[in-house]
Amino acid sequence: MGAADAARSKAAGRIITLPETNTVADGLQAFLGDFTWPIVRDLVDDIITVEDNEIIEAMELCYEILKVVVEPSGAIGLAAVLSDSFKNNPALKNCSNIGIILSGGNVDLDKLWDSYRK
Repeated sequence: MGAADAARSKAAGRIITLPETNTVADGLQAFLGDFTWPIVRDLVDDIITVEDNEIIEAMELCYEILKVVVEPSGAIGLAAVLSDSFKNNPALKNCSNIGIILSGGNVDLDKLWDSYRK
């Protein structure tokens, strides 16, 4: 189980707290809080979730092409745009201008190498 509490909460229309999360994107393991929830509920149209392997692939692209170190949570936006969920979403079909923020160099190399080995 990843850290998809925001996506599940948005779909349910109420805060869903996952009992346990297990993801390479440890920066996303925080709970969706009382301040953040109204913003997600009222202003976010959709949330695309990604798998750990998609996050790692996005990080690899950043390293190899951009020569930039980003932490797993900071590569989520790129992973989402590259995902099949994004490509197959009819609401996003005509999307032509996309901005992605890449952030964080707080990479735990031991955890990262463990993720590569899986």
